[in-house]
Amino acid sequence: MEDGISVLADFDSALFEHEEPPLVSLYLPTHGRAGAEEDRIGFKNLVEEARGKLAQEFAHREHTGVDARLDEAAARLEELASPAPGGSLAVLAGNDRTYVYQLGYEAGPHAFVGERFYLRPLLKNFAFGSRYFLLGLSADRFAFVHGDFGSLDRVELPAHVLDEFSEEFPLVYDGTEGALDYSSLENHLPPYHGYKSRNDVRKEEAEKFFQHVNKVVTEYLVQGTELPVILVSLPEHQTAFRRISTVPRLLNEGIEKDIGGMEAPELLADAKAVIEHVREARADELLEKLGDTAPHGGGSTDLSAIGLALVERKVRALFVAEGAYIPGGFDEETGEVFLFEREPHGRFQGPELADAFARAALAQDAEVFELAPEKIPGDSGMAALYRY
Repeated sequence: MEDGISVLADFDSALFEHEEPPLVSLYLPTHGRAGAEEDRIGFKNLVEEARGKLAQEFAHREHTGVDARLDEAAARLEELASPAPGGSLAVLAGNDRTYVYQLGYEAGPHAFVGERFYLRPLLKNFAFGSRYFLLGLSADRFAFVHGDFGSLDRVELPAHVLDEFSEEFPLVYDGTEGALDYSSLENHLPPYHGYKSRNDVRKEEAEKFFQHVNKVVTEYLVQGTELPVILVSLPEHQTAFRRISTVPRLLNEGIEKDIGGMEAPELLADAKAVIEHVREARADELLEKLGDTAPHGGGSTDLSAIGLALVERKVRALFVAEGAYIPGGFDEETGEVFLFEREPHGRFQGPELADAFARAALAQDAEVFELAPEKIPGDSGMAALYRY
């Protein structure tokens, strides 16, 4: 992208904390290439809404750069938006720079204007498992796939890895592309090539193969990432591979199916279900710890106490009720919380406390969970578990 627009995948508080207001946050559900014209009109409407708010709250000279940034984003909308339907585009624009997130889930349409970017619709994008790897494995094939909320993309094996497999497993790898690695996921995941039946692969050869797959994944394919890995294979291969695996962040729950016989939509749905199960279990585990430790100062549901804990950088996990709207904010130097009177119909018109808390929690590498309101203890709509 040009210098004025940065397409981001991760949260980096340093990028946002020093942006000078006014700041515009736009969230547009997108419909893929087939809905490009609909998206263009929708984005134009959001820009007009944002400009109306800018005119009401700021002098014209304060947002001339923002106006130019919005024009640039509108002109490049088709380039910036994901070609896959069912996602969203987040555009965060200031006078000097625009930050873009391509989200794999629906968010918006929203147009926010204020002194800070509104990041709460991005929470799901930063949650555990928003991006992940799939390791598809059989006795004589494997595939490594990168996934998110809406898409799957095969990870190409390095050339030297293919050469190494050719030498180590001459009966398994015949030198043709796809003999080890599954073919493209653009349409579906095809079955095995059939030049050598899986039934002909002896158990000891399969175990040797698993050892080598484990080495390749550990040393080459997950290096430098913190993403979870989901194993996709039949139950007998799940057991055998897990017995020898040293793959970091390999999830205990896998998909017990032959990846070669699955089409991409089924694989994506199963992967998202695994992530949701793991995420729910993680939230329940931390909520239980909150229940045990809160009476002894290990957490709180009191908004003022949470604000102070965030300033002290001791929040381990923040829990926010889905749909909670708490007009207000907090002083990031003192932790003092201030609340505003709720506007008619709960419309968002200004700073919102859950957004401010979430931004501060993410900046200190805390986990942030948006959960059903009934799962949040207390009656404030938020809760925090402390590190100590």
